[in-house]
Amino acid sequence: MSPAQNLHGGISPKEYFDTVKSAGMRIASCHSSLFNPEEAPSVIEAALQLETDWVNIAWISEEQRTDYYGLAENLNRIGEQFKEAGIGFGYHNHDFEFFETEEGEIPQEIMINNTDPEFVHFQADLYWFAKAGVDPLEYIEKYPGRFCSYHIKDANEALDQTTVGTGIIDFKAILSKNERAGIQYVFVEDERTETPLENVKKGYEYLKNLDF
Repeated sequence: MSPAQNLHGGISPKEYFDTVKSAGMRIASCHSSLFNPEEAPSVIEAALQLETDWVNIAWISEEQRTDYYGLAENLNRIGEQFKEAGIGFGYHNHDFEFFETEEGEIPQEIMINNTDPEFVHFQADLYWFAKAGVDPLEYIEKYPGRFCSYHIKDANEALDQTTVGTGIIDFKAILSKNERAGIQYVFVEDERTETPLENVKKGYEYLKNLDF
């Protein structure tokens, strides 16, 4: 499957867009696997057909985690093309981006420090921050304006996923810094396979009633 096909599940962009629209929804943001600058035009074309605001790189394989400086340059070159097309471009973290390299550096910080804020933002998955033992508030203060959206998942004491609002993540404190962080969207996510719609609904209701 090409990177462009990753945006819409392998069916045509129009079919995917029409399906989502018929359900009364829009595609505010979508994910892709890592692609190179030469592939960017095809991804951009698919994103335009989906009428999405953002495309975020969702995952890199272990083989792609050897040169974060090179990755940052790759993201810059891609992000510049997305900027010209009027679409936001970003990178979604997991926990491994916070593990030190052999040189004692933090991959997430390498990428933030070596990407142009005009072209590249970051989609912060708050569960993976917690899983890595990292406080997102520290990153918000250190890198204001660099985050485009949050993936909202909660963690219990054992750092397993739990329903948003029932775990240890201080969403009120984090969401109160939305303007400083640069947040445009907040997405409730639940990767557990049992009662996922119920879990997401509970998380949405929690955030809807959260005073921040």
